[in-house]
Amino acid sequence: MCSLIFVACAAVILFPQPPLLGSPVPKEQAYVNMIVGIMLIVGVVTYFKSIQRNYQREVEKQRQALFSLNKDKEKMFSILAHDIRSPMATLENLLQVFHQDLLTANERVETIGLLKNQVSQLGSVIDNLLRWSVRGMQGIQTLPVVFVLQPLFREILQFFDLLIRQKQLTIHINVPERLALVADYDQTAVILRNLLSNAVKFSKTGGRITITAVDRVNEIDILIKDEGMGMDDRRINMLFTSSQFSSRGTAGERGFGLGLILCAEFTRLNGGTIHVNSKPNKGSTFTVSLPKGEI
Repeated sequence: MCSLIFVACAAVILFPQPPLLGSPVPKEQAYVNMIVGIMLIVGVVTYFKSIQRNYQREVEKQRQALFSLNKDKEKMFSILAHDIRSPMATLENLLQVFHQDLLTANERVETIGLLKNQVSQLGSVIDNLLRWSVRGMQGIQTLPVVFVLQPLFREILQFFDLLIRQKQLTIHINVPERLALVADYDQTAVILRNLLSNAVKFSKTGGRITITAVDRVNEIDILIKDEGMGMDDRRINMLFTSSQFSSRGTAGERGFGLGLILCAEFTRLNGGTIHVNSKPNKGSTFTVSLPKGEI
């Protein structure tokens, strides 16, 4: 319509109206009409361009949300794989021992008890992980609650009980009974499970792992120290970045290099910090600081 107005005004100027049809439109009026037509064209085009930009912003927002959701799903699958892989490997080793008939009668009874405990713990872990994954179907959500720290450590240590026995590790827990955090329980469990998994993985046979919780004013510092392989500065700088790497443990344990990246992200989501001190062949100390809770 704006274009038709402009053409009609141009036609009035270029082709004056014959006197038989009445008095012609003044040129001044025709010019005014042309200016109005041009302004209408500019206004209409600007309006529709703004609509287009809004649609583009909405599409980009949806694309970013989809990308974030896909990344969250990838992280959740990596958590499932990481937490299930260790007990499955333990069960496989125990069944291999049974298959080769290498046990005495007393050892067989003891190993059956270990198998029962491992299957029970694996079922509990899978149940917790599936419950958490259902909660995160729309993306990873952080739901802070107040909970006591010491029972969580004891639950996680049962998860690695057989590996600790195999490596003859000594575990020292210095966590006050009523010390509490305010954080997402499942995400905190993932953080501590990954850090303890690495401590066991890189500890030498007969080594020691020390778990300490320090009460600060508004936060709790959780220190997990091992006396294992340690790391140089290059590896420390790569730990919490997307430059993933995987190292085998002292007993040949495998890993995917994803655990510490998840630890860093979950710590950040819960308003905390994480850092590490380590020297080659002198062990590592991971420190996680999370908000303090009150019982």
